[in-house]
This record gives sequence, structure tokens and C-alpha cells, in this order.
Amino acid sequence: MVIDAEQQRQTCYRLLLMMLWANLVILTIEVIAGWVSHSVCLLAESLHTLIDVFSTALSLIAIASPHRPLGREIWGHGRGEAGGALILAAVLGFFGVSLLLVALGQFHMAMQTTTAFPVEVTVALMQLMAAMVAIALTLALLVSYQGRYLSSLALKLTTQHVLGDGWLSITMLLGLVGIWRGYTWLDPLIAIALLIFSLHSFWHVLDTQLPTLLRPTAIAPEAIAQIVTSVEGVTRCNRIRSRGMVGRQVWIELYLAVHPEFLDMAHTIGERVENSLRQYYGPVDTQIWVEQTYTPPARNYY
Repeated sequence: MVIDAEQQRQTCYRLLLMMLWANLVILTIEVIAGWVSHSVCLLAESLHTLIDVFSTALSLIAIASPHRPLGREIWGHGRGEAGGALILAAVLGFFGVSLLLVALGQFHMAMQTTTAFPVEVTVALMQLMAAMVAIALTLALLVSYQGRYLSSLALKLTTQHVLGDGWLSITMLLGLVGIWRGYTWLDPLIAIALLIFSLHSFWHVLDTQLPTLLRPTAIAPEAIAQIVTSVEGVTRCNRIRSRGMVGRQVWIELYLAVHPEFLDMAHTIGERVENSLRQYYGPVDTQIWVEQTYTPPARNYY
């Protein structure tokens, strides 16, 4: 069982790493293509791809952590992930506002005059972007298909995010076709729409993959200790930590003190403790450390 779990972890890690590299390549191409073609639409789409990169990176961190097997404990990231979210929010805010001001200015100009914007959309550019979108969506579908057999929540959340926002990329492609046909006012209009939906996409990632930024306690330690000490053989429970969302997935770590008479049943007692916690709080994943309660024999000094 341990080998199978480790193999699943490695498979999930490779799939997510493949998605991360693909998204980074797509992000680079979109930024270069948008800068060369003077397309605000492509630059706005690159911000959306940046959010995909962040979502995939969160799942990779969850998979790589030894305390989060298969990424099931994706709720409850640490200060590093919280700092990354703040940095991404700053980047999105700065470039998003800058692009929004440019797009609004161009759209206002389009409504006032008939002068075309210097947007250079070619057939080769449209084919390149169509290939990038097709690769991203196809890869997300393949990873989603694999995620069903691997039972990985990290894969599920990442692919759901990419596939759920795939229509934005398709809208961008349709906009490029319109711009190529001479409707240059579509460039700032679609850019504005992409920027608005990028905010929604970013909030969705935070809401589903990063709702607890600094690992708050999911369950009161006293409540866990009361349940655990009711199991036969357990004399004490301490150093209790919990993260996650009750009813969805909770990770619990605790140390047990077992009576010497039950020490040979330590593994069975650990299973009973986990079953008791699961009955009260639903899906849980536990790390239980067993200690022996030792009482030194009384000595006669007389």
C-alpha cells in the first residue's frame, strides 16, 4: 500500500509539473506575441494564464509536501503560499490596472474616430495561439482523466480551473479573428472583458485552493483529545494539530500515550482513534505518534 501511494504521488507530481511547464511556455508566447503585435487582448490573456500557473504551483506544493499525501490536504497552506498569493495579487493589480487604462483609452478612441489601431494580427499569429489553446485544453483533459483514477484532489482542482475558464481563451481566439478582419475595436473590448473575468478567476483559485492562508486550527484540540482519550488503552493525548475544513477534508496530527499493557496493540489503537475521529468529523487523514506511558516502580529506601 505504501508503494502504491508513493507511485501515485510521483505520477501526480509529474502530471502537474508537465502542466506547469506547458503553462509557462504559453505565458511566454502570449506576452511576446502581445508585445510584438501591440494587442492588449493577448496581454490580458497572459494575466489569465499567469493565474493558471499559480493554481498549478499550489497543487504542486500540495503534492510535494510529505504531510499532504496526493494533495488531499490542499486546504491549509502555509506562509509561503500566502506570500505567493499576495505577490500575484500585486502583479495582477499593477499590470491589470495598466492594461485596463490602455484598453479603456483605445475603446473610447474607437467610439470617437474611425482610425484603426496599430494591431498587427496575422494568420500565423492566429494559428500559433489556436495551437497554444488546444495544447492547454487537451493537456488539462488528459490530466483530469488521469486524476479520476489517482483520486487526487490537487489534480481535480487544477484541471477544473483550467477547463472552466477555457471559454475565455476561445473568446480571445474569436476576437483575434475579428481583429484580423478589420474590427480593431474588438481588441480593447475583449481585453476589458478578460481583465474582469481574470479577477473572478483569481478569486476562485483563492476560494478553492487557498481559503486558509496561515494554517488556522480546524478543530479545537480539546475536542480531539476528548474523543481520543475515550479509546481503550489511551492514557493521554497531546501536541494536537489540525488543518483543513470539517466535512470536506481535515488533516490531524497528534501524540498518544498508551498504557504499557496495550503497547503491543499500538497499531490497532491508532486505527481505532482514526475511525473515531472519522465518525465525528467526516473525511480525515491522521498522523498518529504513539508513546509509552512509563511509571517507575516504587523503591523501598528503608
